[in-house]
Amino acid sequence: MERRDFLSNMGITLVIACAGGIAACSKGGDTPEPAPNPNPNPNPNPGGARLTVNLNSQIPNIGDYIISSGVVLIRLAAGNVPASFSALTSTCTHEGCTLSNYASATQKIECGSSCGHGSRFNTDGTVSNGPATGALTKYTVEISGTTLTVK
Repeated sequence: MERRDFLSNMGITLVIACAGGIAACSKGGDTPEPAPNPNPNPNPNPGGARLTVNLNSQIPNIGDYIISSGVVLIRLAAGNVPASFSALTSTCTHEGCTLSNYASATQKIECGSSCGHGSRFNTDGTVSNGPATGALTKYTVEISGTTLTVK
């Protein structure tokens, strides 16, 4: 076999080997299936609660807020009554980013820097500044003693 033929065959063999390696690393290869959820209830909180907080220690002052478990919870007024709170989804309706901040001075909920598009929402969930056009989903607030539950 001549040197030229040998190098040509080696080049073809190398191309085939690399192409096979790339195909083997493509999506859907040896990825194991996720383990089944031992708790078939999609909401891990009992009674359908999205979020439960202690009003005395977690959100005691007007303007305090929590963003957790897919919820933005804001204390708007004094008193442990449902009307003193706003509970909304923490997912921006524009690009699905997680809302990151509540500015108590302006009373606006702001979209996270991960999207960077500047959408802002009022405490009732309506859009204050776009590009978002859809309001945030509102959740029900229930209070028992010093425990607030978002449903």
